[in-house]
Amino acid sequence: MQKPYRKGAIGALTDEYEKALNELKALLLQIPDDTFKKVYNEKTDIDFQSVRNIVLHIINSGYVYANHIRKRFGDSYVIPKIEIIKTEEGISGLDEMFEYTVETFEDKWHLTDDELLNTIIKTSWTTYDLEAIIEHAIVHILRHRLQIEKMIAKYGIL
Repeated sequence: MQKPYRKGAIGALTDEYEKALNELKALLLQIPDDTFKKVYNEKTDIDFQSVRNIVLHIINSGYVYANHIRKRFGDSYVIPKIEIIKTEEGISGLDEMFEYTVETFEDKWHLTDDELLNTIIKTSWTTYDLEAIIEHAIVHILRHRLQIEKMIAKYGIL
């Protein structure tokens, strides 16, 4: 049975966010714990040296995006300290980050397209409208899922 879709434009974006996360989690389920945490390239940024670090980067970034939205609307926010060692902990961390994001949208499902485009969110790296920051969060997951797939292929991880 198909899960019901969420309401409105934010609902559609949230459904796509969840879809991207589910694709990433399906990939992660194939990766054993020792492979998950193994450093494959010490010459790159620490966030991208292992599958574990990439997943931690995705989780932390997801909280950053949600917190920017919460700040824009005057909502309370948290900056969690996340520790993951095992693949399953990474998957759980992704689920917790997504739930936090869904909670961020709880009173915003009704926003119109015009309201989405006119809700401006300034970050330290650029300025977004509400729709664009959610789209950025989705593409961020897709981009790093592809990075993990390339890492798997390059290093024969699976």
